[in-house]
Amino acid sequence: MDLDPALAWRTVSDDAFNSHIGPIRFARIGENRWQSRLELLPHHMNLGGVCHGGVYMSLSDTTMGIAAHEASQGKRSATIDYQSHFLAAAKLGQTVVCTARANRVVSGLAFMECELEAGGRLCMRASGIWKALSNPKARPGDGQV
Repeated sequence: MDLDPALAWRTVSDDAFNSHIGPIRFARIGENRWQSRLELLPHHMNLGGVCHGGVYMSLSDTTMGIAAHEASQGKRSATIDYQSHFLAAAKLGQTVVCTARANRVVSGLAFMECELEAGGRLCMRASGIWKALSNPKARPGDGQV
């Protein structure tokens, strides 16, 4: 996995769901733009021998969610809308790169979109809306990105 050393890459970690699909590497790559990377291992494959669609969806939701959090000045948020379109399959050993962007952040809502690529092919497009939470309760693992 080639990570640009000029970017502040960090590992998405928690004691919850993300620990099952990662390690996911995440970085801000520009104004309103973020990127994550996931190397595909055997447990990411479906019965057809290619990346399971749920892996794409989880990676895109995680990436856009963290990006929405950062775009909203660190406010915790929840996904309230999510849409995805599968375009191609990624294979074992490839790295899935998810590039997310914040299109608009207004009135506590972050409108996000992303593209996932692997092996030089566009694999999926996704978009969603994240709502900032007014008084979120702290959970174990909060603040670990």
